[in-house]
Amino acid sequence: MSPKIWVLSLWQRFLGLFRQFRQRHLVFLFFVVLSFLAWFFRSLSDIYIADLKYPVKYTNLPPNRILSKAPPDKLSLKVRSDGYTILSNMLKYKKPLRYNVNAFSLYSLSFDSTSVYVLTSNAKDLLSAELNEKSKNIEILDINPDTLFFNFSRVKKKKIPVAILIKPDENLFQRQYMFNGDPFAIPDSVEVTGPSSIVDTLSLVYTRPMVLGNLSDTVKKSTNLEKINRLEYDIKKVSVIIPVDEFTESQVEVPIHFINVPDTVNLKIFPNTVNIKYLVTLSNFERVHKDDFSAYVDFASIDLNVDSKMRILLDTLPTFIHNEKLSQRYVEFLIEK
Repeated sequence: MSPKIWVLSLWQRFLGLFRQFRQRHLVFLFFVVLSFLAWFFRSLSDIYIADLKYPVKYTNLPPNRILSKAPPDKLSLKVRSDGYTILSNMLKYKKPLRYNVNAFSLYSLSFDSTSVYVLTSNAKDLLSAELNEKSKNIEILDINPDTLFFNFSRVKKKKIPVAILIKPDENLFQRQYMFNGDPFAIPDSVEVTGPSSIVDTLSLVYTRPMVLGNLSDTVKKSTNLEKINRLEYDIKKVSVIIPVDEFTESQVEVPIHFINVPDTVNLKIFPNTVNIKYLVTLSNFERVHKDDFSAYVDFASIDLNVDSKMRILLDTLPTFIHNEKLSQRYVEFLIEK
């Protein structure tokens, strides 16, 4: 017999032995698994004690109070039931148990009635009854933690102004366009309800940041208010008005006044007028008057031993002009006593 035929014969004999070995072990493994499953399902009918974590929803809180610090959102329950029920509760989605706070005695931690606690042992029967609505033949033996602490705040309502948030963008306006007044909301304020500790510190409620671009006309847009944790609003949306108009550049020449000049001093300045350049929207152009502007120099702000010039300051300006610029910042002065 050639070596090649001998090797081939040996390989075929090995494969035959391996197939017999595999078939025997598969049969053995099948009966092992079958025996385990039979034992497992039979043992599920026995009674066990196990720990289950259950979500909880607290209801019927004291009137005019709101939780400033929430108690645990899950309770660890030591339960007794058959294996089927325990396994089912471990695997299935658990709907929160309702914990009726007002159904139990509230014990005060101090003279402040806003801090109280309850003993969870008093709730075993009620929670067991609710649990049995979902899972039959289950008994709560113990609840952990054994004490629940509730820190309440007084509920407060307050009208808060709405502030508009617009995301900055280099291309917010088309060329030669700008804001024609401040953006505003309708309504301009909302009623906020929540813990007094939060409401008292609140000065503004902001809109969600608005993304805008290439504006060339007034925009009216509905937008949501930015949510603040644990606060409720009487409305969810506001209408935002963003006034936009074309603008132009203009200027006005005004006299420069003196302030804080002693009676014994005769002050002269050069020049005694200044040009003020500004931007204004076309709709407000006719509203601009020379009398709306006022420029001055303050004698009390200079050091006669050091300064040779006085800085020009602006007193009043129309609220609807923008980017005002002076033709010069300083004037020379002469003092005659």
